[in-house]
Amino acid sequence: MSARIRRRSLSLSLSISIVAAAIVAAATIGRGAPARADDAPTTPEAIFQSGAEALKKGEHGKAIDAFEALADRGYWNPDASYDRGIAYLMRVRAGADRPGDLGRAAAAFEETLLLRPDDHDADVALDRVRAELTRRRARKSRSSMDARPTLDRLVVGLASEQTWGLAAVLASILFAIGLVLRREPAGRAHVAGSVLAPTAFVALLALVPLTLGARHLRRTVRPGVIVVDEVYLADEDGKSRGGDPIPEAAAVEASERRGGLVQVRWGALTGWVPLGSVRLIGPDSTR
Repeated sequence: MSARIRRRSLSLSLSISIVAAAIVAAATIGRGAPARADDAPTTPEAIFQSGAEALKKGEHGKAIDAFEALADRGYWNPDASYDRGIAYLMRVRAGADRPGDLGRAAAAFEETLLLRPDDHDADVALDRVRAELTRRRARKSRSSMDARPTLDRLVVGLASEQTWGLAAVLASILFAIGLVLRREPAGRAHVAGSVLAPTAFVALLALVPLTLGARHLRRTVRPGVIVVDEVYLADEDGKSRGGDPIPEAAAVEASERRGGLVQVRWGALTGWVPLGSVRLIGPDSTR
């Protein structure tokens, strides 16, 4: 009887020990386990906050990852774009920069200005990035070309599609008023109508094409920035056309895409470049 009791006591003690060990192990694993993926920030606001905190701590890599994740999600915010550019500049200043970092910084500041045109800090930062790239190219005995926009792009770009459209509507109203006044008998009203009608008609002839041109650009073109050291224009088959390369941080207009190529316009030059060499900026308004 005593031997049986001792065996039961021993079995009970072993069971208690196993349970206790399991509890201790679970507690230890729970304390030492790394954070689960579910604990990572998931909302755009949380990701932005984590990127901003990393930026304050000087953790440029973590900040870049956060702000790039926001861009991948289509979260367009001028503050996030500006901070992304600063994060790339921090990596450059830390001597840990990678090829294209200055171009990506320029793209981020361009995006900030697209979303918030009156951002003085972004404007200054963009100028400094391009000045640094000019100095680097000069040290390598490379030319620093500035492509000037063609006259049609320059004129259409003076105002937005909405502005040109409103001006065209106003011109059409003035033209109608001028026609009505011209029907009046000889007098001031007739004279005013005789001047107003042809003037408004000429303005309408100019404003309608400008409106249509601005609409065409909005629907077919998206701004971009070159994010490689330099890239040569190619034909539709990807064969280089020679000529001068487009330098890093150059602003281009991106339009049609075919496979791994995208058609870009740089000043008066048009051709195809690898899609990975261009950073498309801002939300896609081509619809």
